[in-house]
Amino acid sequence: MKRKIKENGISSRQRALRDSLNREIRRFLAEAILFNQQLADRLGINATDYQILNLLDLFGPATPGDLAQLTDLSSGGMTVVIDRLEKAGYLEREPNPRDRRSVIVRFAAAPKRRIARLYEPILARMDKLFAAYDEKQLGLIKDFFERSNRSRR
Repeated sequence: MKRKIKENGISSRQRALRDSLNREIRRFLAEAILFNQQLADRLGINATDYQILNLLDLFGPATPGDLAQLTDLSSGGMTVVIDRLEKAGYLEREPNPRDRRSVIVRFAAAPKRRIARLYEPILARMDKLFAAYDEKQLGLIKDFFERSNRSRR
């Protein structure tokens, strides 16, 4: 019987699986970044500006300070991004009802719908991929991504 060698409490099989998983995650991230860059190029904006729109789509309207905190951009840098996106018609500013010195930034409705249509093919492919997993497995995958997202902050 072949014994599995453990290093730091991890079997060689588990180490190999972790290494393979890390490679697949890196590949997934690289392809996602390239896909998002292509979308940004199609929209005539840069990748950072595109991700600000993505965050507004995910989290809803926000103050420039909230966006700066989410992205680790300076408040001055975020102002430049917001100005650029507003000028291009992607964002709308409105007074902040909780602080008259601040504004709320909102993803403009028409560009938001146009960008959502660009995601339809990839979301359809993801739905087909998800169909291969049962509820418990999907929950585990979701848990992994939630923990991963929390660990970065």
